Amino acid sequence: MIFYDMSNEEYHLSDAISSTAVKTVSQKSLAHWRFSQRKHVHAFDLGTAVHSLVLEPHLTDAVRCGPETRRGNEWKDMYASAAADGAVLLTESDYQIAVDISQSVRSNAAAAKLLGGELVCEASVFTKDPATGLDLRCRPDGWRKDIDALIDLKTTVDASPSGFAKQVANFGYHIQDAFYRHVMAQEGFDIDRFAFIAVEKEPPYAVGVYELDWRSLDV
Repeated sequence: MIFYDMSNEEYHLSDAISSTAVKTVSQKSLAHWRFSQRKHVHAFDLGTAVHSLVLEPHLTDAVRCGPETRRGNEWKDMYASAAADGAVLLTESDYQIAVDISQSVRSNAAAAKLLGGELVCEASVFTKDPATGLDLRCRPDGWRKDIDALIDLKTTVDASPSGFAKQVANFGYHIQDAFYRHVMAQEGFDIDRFAFIAVEKEPPYAVGVYELDWRSLDV
């Protein structure tokens, strides 16, 4: 089952198993997954803003520029208004960083090519695993139906090949890749490519585009 208009908040309220749950169990323990709590930190807002600006630049009101700091009533009022509209509010400096990062991604030829075509952003996919009976879910950043590809945007401290390889191991990106392919396959969509677009969080906002080999997926 696929939902194209489900909000991020509604998606995360589902009890279905996500790739984050699988990565947590694989790399830590069942307890770390079962009793973990989602926490909101302002760093997440920057990441959300970058995703919106890169993947859905036509949504011009989805990311808003606030005052210089998060102190005072001006910030509180603007934050409440943005939250009510489902938008992200950033400080002036963070807003400029998000814009600069998104422009860097869009100006990268390989990334721009992936982000063209029939791009579906953040579709919520739910299925039932035939082997275990567990309900599963995934929410790809981007889905290119025309080339059977999924796209995942990662903000990182090091977008170089060696730096990204370390993050694949540290954060279980290979598990995410395999899990998303599995969920999509259960819904009748065979994924030929899973492309990671990695962009650094500090100038010059270097970009790398990577696809994992089959040995990684076998793991």
